[in-house]
Amino acid sequence: MNSSTNVLIFISFFFLSFTGNLNLVDASDTASVILNSGNFEQLVMQSKDVWFVLFGAPWCLYVKQLKPEWDKASKALEGKVKFGELDCDVENDIQARFGVTGFPTVFAFGPDKCAPPTGLTERTADALENAGLSYYDKAQGCKMEF
Repeated sequence: MNSSTNVLIFISFFFLSFTGNLNLVDASDTASVILNSGNFEQLVMQSKDVWFVLFGAPWCLYVKQLKPEWDKASKALEGKVKFGELDCDVENDIQARFGVTGFPTVFAFGPDKCAPPTGLTERTADALENAGLSYYDKAQGCKMEF
């Protein structure tokens, strides 16, 4: 490779990592889904599943600190509780809809989407897993007709 190719590769990686479009984390380390205005209604609101949704921003230190715990819990609860992440820098309408003013904000959406979501304060994988199992167990007794 010549030096201009090296520069081009460096600039490409720099740009992609700066804009957040380069995921350097192995996708198998998380079961969390990226949510946006194109899929939020269908995946979360029209679903009978329990969802934990992380409202945040990629620049937020507290979101970055939560992310490894979030990913660990999402893998542990795979098949029971769905996990999703919403970038509030991009998805302002959804952020405003749920009154999110600080990051990270985590909401639990139960099977009854008519009920308001419940705010969660858990910030460790173990606590998220315990809360998720509690919501999952409660949801097993719910029969929701859509």
